[in-house]
Amino acid sequence: MSDANDWEWVRVLAQGRVYDEERSAANRLAWAAVALAASHGGERSGVPRSRAVADRFALRARLVRSLGAWAADPDVLTADVLAEVLAEGGIPGRYQKLVARAMEPVVPQVRNGALRERAERWLAGVGSGSI
Repeated sequence: MSDANDWEWVRVLAQGRVYDEERSAANRLAWAAVALAASHGGERSGVPRSRAVADRFALRARLVRSLGAWAADPDVLTADVLAEVLAEGGIPGRYQKLVARAMEPVVPQVRNGALRERAERWLAGVGSGSI
């Protein structure tokens, strides 16, 4: 596959399987790996980086919310999100809002207090429109 649309089709198909609560946790986690790989393939084939990164963060947040920390570590996810959104040229505001919505229920699960506080400040900034 070399076309971004092909990769997007695979990502959307796999992501739908991840969101299917009727599937076993192991099955949903396997489909998440497919969705994440397809997102990377799409990015290499022309999907804008900021959108691909936001999609991956949202999917990882969904895994934390629906399958728990054993499926996706909330501390690692939160650190990755903050590194990306605070980097120069990071995720644009409209994608930050998408990521923030996905991350809002994840942040309280972060074990590292300092990291959780940084994430809470970032979420507050996104909510206030100061991003």
